[in-house]
Amino acid sequence: MSDSVGEERAATHSATEQDKHLAAMQDLTEAMAASGDTFEERVEPVLATGRKHLNFSSGYIGAASDGVQTVLANSGSVPGIAAGVERPLSDTYCKHTLRGSEIHVIHAASESMSDDQAYDESAPESYVGTVIRANGAVYGTLCFMNNDEPIAKLSDWQHTLLEHLAQWIESEVERELAVDTRDQSQRLLEATFDSPETFIGILEPDGTLVKANELSLEFIDAKPTDVLGEPAWEAAWWNHSDTAQQKCKDAVERASSGETVRFESSHPGADGRQISTSIVVRPVMAADAVEKVIIEATDITDLKQHESKIEFFNSILRHDVLNGMTVINSRAELLTDELSGSQAAHAETILDWGEDIVSLTEKIRTVLSALSADQPIDGQPVQIGPVVDSVLDRVATAGGNHSIETDLDWGISVRAGNLFEDVVKNILLNAVQHAGTNPNIEITTETTDSLVQLRIADDGPGIPPEQREAIFKEGEASSQATGTGFGLFFASVMISNYNGDIWVEDSDLGGSEFVIELPKQL
Repeated sequence: MSDSVGEERAATHSATEQDKHLAAMQDLTEAMAASGDTFEERVEPVLATGRKHLNFSSGYIGAASDGVQTVLANSGSVPGIAAGVERPLSDTYCKHTLRGSEIHVIHAASESMSDDQAYDESAPESYVGTVIRANGAVYGTLCFMNNDEPIAKLSDWQHTLLEHLAQWIESEVERELAVDTRDQSQRLLEATFDSPETFIGILEPDGTLVKANELSLEFIDAKPTDVLGEPAWEAAWWNHSDTAQQKCKDAVERASSGETVRFESSHPGADGRQISTSIVVRPVMAADAVEKVIIEATDITDLKQHESKIEFFNSILRHDVLNGMTVINSRAELLTDELSGSQAAHAETILDWGEDIVSLTEKIRTVLSALSADQPIDGQPVQIGPVVDSVLDRVATAGGNHSIETDLDWGISVRAGNLFEDVVKNILLNAVQHAGTNPNIEITTETTDSLVQLRIADDGPGIPPEQREAIFKEGEASSQATGTGFGLFFASVMISNYNGDIWVEDSDLGGSEFVIELPKQL
C-alpha cells in the first residue's frame, strides 16, 4: 500500500515538473517571438521569462572586458544594476561564473560569500549565472538574482531553461555585434566617400553616374538631380573640353573591362578657379564581373605650381647662372695665359672655383629635374677617402689659416651620389669660415656593420643645442654664420635623399662636430 502511494506521488511530482517545463518553454517561445527595435527591447521579455520560471526577482546580461562589467539589459530591480552601468568585475558574483564553464549557483550568499569582495549587506542573497559567448569567444554573463531570499537547488528542467535562455541571448548578442560592425563599416565608408579632399564618383559600368560626393557637387555647384543618371563625362567636371571628355570616357571603358586607369586632368570650378587633378578610375568587382566603377580625383594644383617654380629656377640656373659663369671662366682662362707668378695663381684659382660652380649648377639642375618628375635619386658607391682628399684641395685655395688633420678609413665606401663631394665641401667650408681665426679641424670616420659616419670637428665657438636642428632648414644659418644658410640646407636635403642623416654634436676639440651618417656600401 505504501509503495503504491509513493509511486503515485512521484508520478504526480514528475507530471508537475513536466508541466512547469512545458509552460516555461511556451512562455520562452512567445518572449523570443516578441518584436523590438533595440537589443534591450528584444531581450527584456526573455529575461522576464527567466525570472518568472527560475523564481528570481531580477536578471541581467553583462558584457565583461578588461576587468569591467557593463550591463547591457536588465529586468527587475537590483540596486546599481541598470543598462549602461559599469563596475569592476571583481565587485560582482559574475567573476566566478566567468572562471568556469558550467552554471554557477550561489544559494545563500550570507552563508557562503561573506568573505568575498563582491559581498556586503546590500548584495543579492542568491544568484545563478552562465557564460555568454559571441563568435566563439567569452563575451559576458547571463545571471539572475534575489535580493533577500536564498534558493534551493535548481531542477533539471530549470537548468535546461537556463541553457535555452543563454543560447538565444548569444544569438542576439552576435546579431547586435554584427549590426554594430556593419554600422561602423558604413560610417567609415561614408566618411571616406565624403572626404573633404577627394572628389569621388560612383558609376555603372556603362558610365552612368549613380553617386557623387559633396565635394564634387560643390565644385561645379550642382545638385544630385543635375548629374545623376547621366554619363559622367557629360557633367561640368568634364564637358568644358572635348579632350577631357574623351579621357574620362576612355578611362571608364577600360575600367569596365577590369583595368585600373590613372591620368591627370584640369577642371574649371563654378567659382572660376581652375584646378589640376590626379585621377584614378578603378573597377569594383563582384563574382568576377565589374559591378561598379569608381572615379577618384585628388587636387594637385599646389604640386603643379611647385613643379612650375622648380622649372622656373631651373631655367634661371640654365640661362642666367651658367651663361654668366661661361663669361667668367673664359676671362679667367685668358688671364691664366697672359699673367705670371702670383697673379697667374690667382687667375687659376678663379678658374678652378668657376668650374666648380658650373659643375655644381649642372648637378643641382639634375636634382631639380628629378624632384620635379618625382623620381628618387639612386645611390651609388662612393669612396670616402678620395672625396675628402679632393675637398681638401679645394679648401686649400679658399684662403685663411687653418689646420686640418684626417684619420680616415680610406677604402671605405658609402651609398651616396655624385653630389656627395659638394656636401662634404659645404660642411668643411662652414667649419673653416665660421670656427674662428686659425681653426683646428679633424676629419675622422667611424663604421659599423651597415653604417659609416664621417665626422668633421672644429675648435670654434660651437653651435648652441637649441639651434642645431634649425641650421639645416631652408634659409636658416648658425649664429656664427653670415650667409643664407643654403649650404647646410643643401647638405641636409642631399644626405636625406641618400637615405642618410646629418646632425651636430659637441666636439672634443671644444667646438662643433658635424656628423654625416650614410649606408655602408657592402
